[in-house]
Amino acid sequence: MPNYWMVRSDTNIRAHVEEEGFVAIGFGGDVIGDIGGLSREEVREQVEQRRPSATRMQIALDTGQLHRFEREIQIDDWVVTNVGNGQYLIGKVTGDYRYDNSNSGQPYRRSVEWHPRRVYRDEMNPHLKNGLGGQLTVFQLTKYGEDIDALLREGPPADQKVNSVGSDDSEELTEIAYAEDVETRARDLIADLILDPRRFGGHEFEGLVGALLQAMGFKIVREPLRGADGGIDIVVAPDVFGFEQPRIIVQVKHRQGKVGQDVVQRLVETLQPEEKGLVVSTGGFAPSAGRDLDRNITLLDGEKVVDYLIEHYENLPSEYKAKVPLKRVYLPVPPDDM
Repeated sequence: MPNYWMVRSDTNIRAHVEEEGFVAIGFGGDVIGDIGGLSREEVREQVEQRRPSATRMQIALDTGQLHRFEREIQIDDWVVTNVGNGQYLIGKVTGDYRYDNSNSGQPYRRSVEWHPRRVYRDEMNPHLKNGLGGQLTVFQLTKYGEDIDALLREGPPADQKVNSVGSDDSEELTEIAYAEDVETRARDLIADLILDPRRFGGHEFEGLVGALLQAMGFKIVREPLRGADGGIDIVVAPDVFGFEQPRIIVQVKHRQGKVGQDVVQRLVETLQPEEKGLVVSTGGFAPSAGRDLDRNITLLDGEKVVDYLIEHYENLPSEYKAKVPLKRVYLPVPPDDM
């Protein structure tokens, strides 16, 4: 299933993105340099070293967005970008990340096949408008995927007037971001905290995954072990006593590189007929990992771990709440949602 992303275009490249078929971001890339193949932590270190005046908050936010653009956006995902006067392009990602510092100051790029019709902000329903109102440069719009699909398929509602010139970008970017933007920023900071190998090394991250599965209602049958584990890091069961099947055999890979089909296949070979497998990889998965995927196997990347941890945080053991201290906050509801 493809994801949907917002990638804000800088004013000096808007005339080129449609004609040349790409999206791009800057983040001082001429100073930070190429981030291709770097882990989140390595990106953070590069940002920190080459932008010494940046605050910790800015380093965390920039790290999350750069990592997301390079690693998380995939070929066949959909991307939305603004091109001025309240107009947007929507297209399908067709190329991997590349670094091109030859001009424009926007060196981080991905090729895109744009839909032939531009979309005006006035065409969008309030739900999608709120989703596009965040202040970050790169953020996920997957929850608005159905709205985007319907807009491309059906156009604006018949009773909705579309202006020939949409709202000005300056007006759009000064809108109050409300919960969507704040939640996105908070999530990036939480991800930076959880995926930081200085806080959670390999064995410690296995412990965090085990604690998360416990918070989700599973019984831990086998705790993570130090040293050789025979390809099995954690075993969980669906009942409180650990008697019921299917037990889930978990393999955790806390590393920079993407997990390939070989790791998945090795786990498949350890499974008994009544068992299921879960592979967790903070570096993500190569396309081959999901090819001909056995129905008894589930793949979980680092970003999904973050999502599940936020969802089940209240049920985490106190030891891990202390390691990942979060505080509940209240946010104003956007007027269109009232």
